[in-house]
Amino acid sequence: MNERLNARIARWVDDAREGSPRAQHKLFKHYYGLMYSVCMRYADSTDEADDMLNEGFLKVFSNLDKYENTGSFEAWMRRVVVNAALDYRRKYGMKFETSELEQISNTTFVSTGANDAIARMSADELVALVQQLPPNMRTVFNMYVMEGYSHAEIAQSLGITESTSAWHLNHARNRLKKEISKMYNE
Repeated sequence: MNERLNARIARWVDDAREGSPRAQHKLFKHYYGLMYSVCMRYADSTDEADDMLNEGFLKVFSNLDKYENTGSFEAWMRRVVVNAALDYRRKYGMKFETSELEQISNTTFVSTGANDAIARMSADELVALVQQLPPNMRTVFNMYVMEGYSHAEIAQSLGITESTSAWHLNHARNRLKKEISKMYNE
């Protein structure tokens, strides 16, 4: 991002801290698309993503005083929005099943030939595949792969064990590889 834009965003953040609706609107407008795509990765529908996004922006604007102007505002905002999406999932009954953990050792992993197919896919195609994952797998996959959370952080955030987190991630990866291979007949 260029220095000019960074300075503009810093001004918007400072003004929004002071309660400026105009600055809040500018931040909302600037980050809407990016944060909406984050929410879509965790949502089952566009309605859910809208709700998650609204909750996320509400938390961002309510907690601007906690942003210390160190590091990227975008990264801070993304973390707040991801946490809002996870809160939404918890609030509306996301449950994790642990009974299938033993299956992890019996899972047949798809060959890495899917990597070539991934290179040919558009981002929209890949996001669409991720959205087809069951909510639990999708949530863990997004937190680990897209947001960079560790299994310990995921476990703490979702109230599951690290091994359950790893199980969901492995199964999500395998499902995605199978679907990608089907798409490209590999």
